[in-house]
Amino acid sequence: MKKIDLKDGEELLSGKVIKVLKGSKDQGWALFMFETETKEKKVVYAVKNIPDLYETYNLVVTKSTKPGNQNNYVLVNFYSKPKEVDREMELYQYLKNTPKVGFVAIDKIKIGYTFKGFFKNVLEGKLFDNDFAIFLSLLQKENIKLVFDENKEKIINLLDETSELNEDLFFFEINKIQNLYIDIKRLFPEVKDVLSHFKTNNPYKLYNDFKLSLQDVDVFGLALGWEKTSFERLEAFMNSSMLKLEENNSTYWDKELLILLITKEANIIENKFIISEFIEHMINKNTLISVENLVCRKQMFDKERMITWWINEIKNKKTLEISKLNNSEIKYLSDRQRKAYYTSLSSNINIITGGPGTGKSNIIKHIYQSFIKSKYKYGKDFIVLTPTGRASSNLTKKHGFISKTIHSFLSIPNEDERVTKDEDEFKDIKCLIIDEFSMVNINIFYLLLSTCRNLSKIILIGDVDQLPAIGPGNLLSDLINSQKFPVSYLYENFRSESSEIIDYIHFINSLGDFSNEIFNTKIYEFISKNLKLNINSLNKDDFKEKIYPKFSDYYGNSLKQKNIEMIIYSDFIKDLSELFMKKVNKYGIDNTIILCPTYRGYYGIDRINREIQNIYNKDSDIIHKYKIGEQEYQFRINDKVIQLVNRYDDNISNGDIGYIHSISKDKSLGREKDIIKVRYEDLSGEKIVSYTKEEFRNEIKLGYAVTIHKYQGSEIECAMFIVHPDHSKMLSKKLVYTAASRAIKKLVLFTKEEKIYSKIFLKEFTNTKEIITNLEWMLKE
Repeated sequence: MKKIDLKDGEELLSGKVIKVLKGSKDQGWALFMFETETKEKKVVYAVKNIPDLYETYNLVVTKSTKPGNQNNYVLVNFYSKPKEVDREMELYQYLKNTPKVGFVAIDKIKIGYTFKGFFKNVLEGKLFDNDFAIFLSLLQKENIKLVFDENKEKIINLLDETSELNEDLFFFEINKIQNLYIDIKRLFPEVKDVLSHFKTNNPYKLYNDFKLSLQDVDVFGLALGWEKTSFERLEAFMNSSMLKLEENNSTYWDKELLILLITKEANIIENKFIISEFIEHMINKNTLISVENLVCRKQMFDKERMITWWINEIKNKKTLEISKLNNSEIKYLSDRQRKAYYTSLSSNINIITGGPGTGKSNIIKHIYQSFIKSKYKYGKDFIVLTPTGRASSNLTKKHGFISKTIHSFLSIPNEDERVTKDEDEFKDIKCLIIDEFSMVNINIFYLLLSTCRNLSKIILIGDVDQLPAIGPGNLLSDLINSQKFPVSYLYENFRSESSEIIDYIHFINSLGDFSNEIFNTKIYEFISKNLKLNINSLNKDDFKEKIYPKFSDYYGNSLKQKNIEMIIYSDFIKDLSELFMKKVNKYGIDNTIILCPTYRGYYGIDRINREIQNIYNKDSDIIHKYKIGEQEYQFRINDKVIQLVNRYDDNISNGDIGYIHSISKDKSLGREKDIIKVRYEDLSGEKIVSYTKEEFRNEIKLGYAVTIHKYQGSEIECAMFIVHPDHSKMLSKKLVYTAASRAIKKLVLFTKEEKIYSKIFLKEFTNTKEIITNLEWMLKE
């Protein structure tokens, strides 16, 4: 073992991990019990790289400085400690298991040669020499040779005194990237000398091609001697930077912005010129597509091109024959709804868009019924899909048929994964009906179209005014704006109890749109009646900077009626908690939600959930708690919680709301485990889903307050929307529209600023950034 240099305050412990007390490798942290070689037990806290149970290690640790934990340790690094191998005993086992070689022969070998000396002679080809081991018969020697050949590599390792030290592993350990070593050995089992291989082969492909941690790959690459400004390294950071930018929808980004981001991420501020040179190289290499001062990844450009090609192919196919429902079955549809329904049956590519309450899901139900009437099999010939579990659950609850998330349909955990299902499972799908299509990004739509290669029809339904997808693209808007496909617009509201809310979201949608004729009329009335000004005497700047902000506050506040409240708080938590309890008493806990744009900060979801829990559910038993940094998270029986990821085996979706039911002990796996049970509602009634504590921590959060993105695709009787100046940069028009349109009966704006329209909303609404993609112009070609 190479010498481990300790710094001041560091100690070396030798032994093994005997128990994980809290956390896990998957969670990226652990508190474990370590037993030293002298049988002392030490509690050690580790982050990122976690040692395996029962393996022997040398740990470099420091004493904990946390009050109350001074006897515990914090892991600095760990090194595999080679096991002491009894080579003679190991070699003896091979002879013992050799047919026709008994104990008498083995004893003679031990007396004459030692087992190691004997096998060295076998390795050197002396086994069948006339003067070697003359006490062995020819049959015995042949069997020994057979066993040797079958186990040659293992026996040679036992003969090699230096084979204990794994130079590759030690290199990864000294650089604290043990997890990367495990991944590389999994991906490249044929590579024996990992260090030599990646000194001459680009290590940054581990990120580019296999999505391993760029942070770890970069430590690896730099430690091997790759230059900070090598184009191989810069390409990895370029891809990482572009992926981050694409989360904000555009597929084209300003070249200078990309250079700045790479400079920051790769920590090479002093070499900005080299990065500019590198970007030009990527453009010349056709890895980046450049248009004026904008750049797009070629990989993304190709995805948009293929989506365009597939859609045009489908558009030009022979139309499926689908029977229309009888007039009596659709007589209650409005004229626009009926037209949308008929167009969906007759067009290969069709789009239906409308706001909340306009009956979009009702049309989906009738389209579904028409396919069934025409003898198409649901799930085989056609299927209804959604981008989120919550949207899928809502559609299923409303209309009875089982819709699926796109991820579930393709059996992929995320959009970066390849579809591993047999392509024959998708070959009969003729039609996709996709609800909440505004939430579908380019990556997932590309996967969907590349998998379902025999499509003849696509029906896309969504609200073009809602938040776009998280990730690249603005698909619904681009498809509509291309003017290449039939689009049915639904305007009429069919929710009588929420007409005021519908008026309000129309106002939000028009705020800052100076060309909106309906609201311009209202502005003229406001100027004439309230300001006593002559409209013709106003210049454009005065109108936008002085008059319009006053109108926006006046008109927005005039919409506060029975279904819309604005609460101006003085004490954020106290007033919000009291308001929540009041609304729960009226609408019930199932039908009350707090919406907020962010988890973090004094006015964020994490703090709101803790405070609401302490008011609403303070007396229930705590069944689980954990810490992230200094923040403790507690969960109690009956807490309202939200599922964060799709859980396909239990038919539970990302965004589903449930309630903690109980905690129990499970001994079925040989050792006792705590199992937390959460109660959900589905079509069949109540469903109980079981979680280990590790699963619970990774998949569940308190659900009294949730993000607008997480709740998109859902609706609820009472939605309380946090509007705070600290969140102003997040409050885009589409986010505010989406938040307000979740409410069916009551929308509450909770704020400390009465003039939210002029001082918060209007500033952000008029600074909307353009989403730039290829798809619209490609479709128009």
